Amino acid sequence: MKKSSVVVLSVILIVVIGMLASLMDAGSYATFADAAEQPGQNVTIIGELNKSKPIVYDPVVNANRTEFFVVDKDNVEQMVIFHDAKPRDIERSEEITMEGRMIKGEFHAVHILLKCPSKYENSKIGVKEPVATAFEAPIPN
Repeated sequence: MKKSSVVVLSVILIVVIGMLASLMDAGSYATFADAAEQPGQNVTIIGELNKSKPIVYDPVVNANRTEFFVVDKDNVEQMVIFHDAKPRDIERSEEITMEGRMIKGEFHAVHILLKCPSKYENSKIGVKEPVATAFEAPIPN
């Protein structure tokens, strides 16, 4: 077998292994209980903002810290710390998808995707799909 054939087959094998690894990692959503069992490991959680509790964001004190409460699919409420500015229209969100990890009993989100209702009147333009907005923050230590 030629050296070039071995190199090409090796590259193809590496790409296939990478694709399989990413597929195995995708598609599963966790709860806050799952995140607590895997401290320090990133998980994706879908939940709903608890609108009865305050969203804490003070750009004078720290412009890169937002705190709010989310209820996951198991009805477990957890304070979430997002290390970035307050996401626009978070109060209007119907659903929040967060990627992050538990650190010392707190959920630290590094990616947030908000599912918000459309800002247009659905009856006038026939839109029934909500709008999604993504936000990212640096990974905390």
